[in-house]
Amino acid sequence: MEELLEIRDLRKGYRGKCRKGGEDRAVLSGLSLRLFRGEILGIRGRNGAGKSTLLQIIAAVRKPDSGELLYRGAEKRGISYLPQELSLYEELTVSENLHFYGAALSLRAEQIRPRCRWLLERLGLSGREKNLVSELSGGMKRRVHLASALMGTPELLLLDEPTVGSDDESAERILALIRHFRERGSAVILTSHRSGELDELCDRVMTLESGRLLEA
Repeated sequence: MEELLEIRDLRKGYRGKCRKGGEDRAVLSGLSLRLFRGEILGIRGRNGAGKSTLLQIIAAVRKPDSGELLYRGAEKRGISYLPQELSLYEELTVSENLHFYGAALSLRAEQIRPRCRWLLERLGLSGREKNLVSELSGGMKRRVHLASALMGTPELLLLDEPTVGSDDESAERILALIRHFRERGSAVILTSHRSGELDELCDRVMTLESGRLLEA
């Protein structure tokens, strides 16, 4: 299998405010990982274990204190990061949101339109293009949120709780699209509190505990 990403001895801590008495708190403590093309890696862990921090560091949203990230098969521009918090413009339509994210990736209009149609069809949102995001249910917003992260053709998908708050239909459509990208060769790192979801979807599941990834 082709290696896409290697992480060596990653460390990250936060100062003072996270603990009583102002002590520093280590979130990642010498974490190492190898990820391969076409692999879905699931990460579980308690709240505050550092799952979101890890994804943010891989996505270059946050800097580590030390350690190495080696993007062997995927340049940083080939990485798509989906945070847990919805990052949609409620006052814009579904189509306008996706066009915005497509343009941010320097896609041309003739590339954006068919990409939007394909993603919305796969996510069961055909006919919703002109709906304001504010008019959608929570599950539909989650699907549009995922579509916004898939406007490009990412080699590596970083998904932080992509189905949180979703109804069963929305969750299944989201998971089906993740499988599709795995089949076309993308690698996926996924966090979720739904243990059954991770066991069903992922090729590997690891637990983030005491700042390190452990085989589940």
